Amino acid sequence: MGEVLRQIYEFVEKKGGLKARMQLVERTGIAKDKAAIVEEEEEIVRGFKALAAELTGQSFDDNMRFLKK
Repeated sequence: MGEVLRQIYEFVEKKGGLKARMQLVERTGIAKDKAAIVEEEEEIVRGFKALAAELTGQSFDDNMRFLKK
């Protein structure tokens, strides 16, 4: 549970800094330390990914594909 959300938090902080991570917390209502225990429903993950893209200007999925190569 929560592995993808935790990765999204790390991605947002790396690409957008602490300010972007704090905006993710404010807009989702889920703190980084709580993300690991949240049930990863498709709708929640999709919302986190959309916010990550908005906050960083980069796609989380594209970035993960690049890292796996």
